Amino acid sequence: MNKTRVLSTVAAIAVTVGLGTPAFAQDSFDIAFIPGVGGDAYYGSVQCGIEKAAAENGATVQTQAPSAFNPAAQIPILETMIAQKPDAIIIAPTDSQALFAPLKVAVDQGIKVVLVDTTLEDPSIAVSQVSSDNVASGRVAAQTLAELLGDRKGSVLTVNLSAGVTTTDDRERGFAGGIREAGFNYLGQEFSDNSVQKADQIVSAALLANSDLAGVFSTAAFNTEGAVAAIRAAGRSEDVVVVGFNANPPGIEQLKRGQVAAQVVLKPYDSGYQAGLQAIASLRGEKTTPVIRTGATVATKDNLTDPQVSRYVYSFTCP
Repeated sequence: MNKTRVLSTVAAIAVTVGLGTPAFAQDSFDIAFIPGVGGDAYYGSVQCGIEKAAAENGATVQTQAPSAFNPAAQIPILETMIAQKPDAIIIAPTDSQALFAPLKVAVDQGIKVVLVDTTLEDPSIAVSQVSSDNVASGRVAAQTLAELLGDRKGSVLTVNLSAGVTTTDDRERGFAGGIREAGFNYLGQEFSDNSVQKADQIVSAALLANSDLAGVFSTAAFNTEGAVAAIRAAGRSEDVVVVGFNANPPGIEQLKRGQVAAQVVLKPYDSGYQAGLQAIASLRGEKTTPVIRTGATVATKDNLTDPQVSRYVYSFTCP
């Protein structure tokens, strides 16, 4: 996949790779993928993983993404996909409650559902949930920030996405526990609603209200961009440390420029690949794994060339 094939358009990808196993030669499953938002290289890597699983198993993938990360944008796309009657839907729900009812419609029509990246408050309708362990990854972020701050015991703030997004809620939960245990004054979280401008305003206000603000944890890409802008505008880039959750190309540039000290890097390609395999297994009547967790690593300016880090940088280009 290249940058001209953006996630916000429908891309029907016919895969005709033979399995070499006569028993499955008749399989030609149609899988629909609905990411959380279009134009995000994280979901580009998820899609690459799904396409790899499909290519290995004679399936086709059709992808359509919402223009914004919210249920109002995602649900109409889901309803359109359901009307096309795919065999399975792989989706990153943008709200843990609002997506349940429309996905239940899909399941009632015999469509298999796999949740990837994010999940539902009641995931029982899905054959599998595949995501990172975001609580554990949040704790990794806390440990990383604590190590970077060393003996400085100032205040720390989290800029989160929006309430009800399971992945980022879990990241904050893991971070909150870890940073408190490390002895820092945790100011809690504020929500940007995925807005760079609002994240900028949140961090600007925190800098004014807390002269000892030492660290900012950002749970998502746009939050980090806003946080960096606020800190630079306040002339505090040298003493406020930012740890983000973004291995998209802009996030990697932030590391190279020294604007962000570390980025927690998830493994979206692995998540997409496992989600694709689970969808195909369910369609063949094979046993599926209810919950699959993929790991995380930490990228810094100093380790970007390490293959164990660079291989997980998010990209629209499939390996």
